[in-house]
Amino acid sequence: MTANTKSRHDAARTQNQTAFKADRITVYTNPQRVLLFTHDILSCSLTLSVCESIISAPSIIDRSSSAIRSLFSNSKVSPSRLIYITAGLAFSPASPKPFGGPKTQPGYIEYIGTTVTSLLHYLVEASFKRYWACRGRDALDFLVSCVNRARKLHFDGNADILNELMLKGMKKAGHIEWNKPARIPEALRHRREVESEEGRSEVRFTPRLTRLKYAFKKYSTDGLI
Repeated sequence: MTANTKSRHDAARTQNQTAFKADRITVYTNPQRVLLFTHDILSCSLTLSVCESIISAPSIIDRSSSAIRSLFSNSKVSPSRLIYITAGLAFSPASPKPFGGPKTQPGYIEYIGTTVTSLLHYLVEASFKRYWACRGRDALDFLVSCVNRARKLHFDGNADILNELMLKGMKKAGHIEWNKPARIPEALRHRREVESEEGRSEVRFTPRLTRLKYAFKKYSTDGLI
């Protein structure tokens, strides 16, 4: 083998190795746990739980959204107010993906809805799509913490902080304009109340471990496949 032939052979082998590494696909041997948000009645909190039954991805989104609405309905204020406060806590460049990111283009700007229902759906769906795509629980745990913190802040009773967070959530969701003074509607105003003893118990975010029997459709980046 001449020097030129050997050189070409080595170059081709290096190119093939590089191409193989670029096309390599990571295959996970263990299936993802099927998780969903649940309203823990005893602790009056949102928890992340392992699902034992067969459930589709849209059902996970719907049931998890319903769990948040159920938790927020157990107070004197409108659930919409607490959803906006949750968005105010979550929509920040410093938040983990899918909500955070560069200051000039954070993840939450992908939300384009115009209703509170669509806002809640986005918060839940974006968190689960991140979990399904990346296998990490960061987005799910973060949303759970924002929801529980919004409820705790409500019972702490500082109306100024709550109003500021609510307006922040409304503005970053695009539901009110940034550069105009905002007047809080009567339906979204703070209502002072005292939390029950059950609601003061310790909040845990670790899902309950159960045997998994599941089959659900996964989301692609464009939608359901």
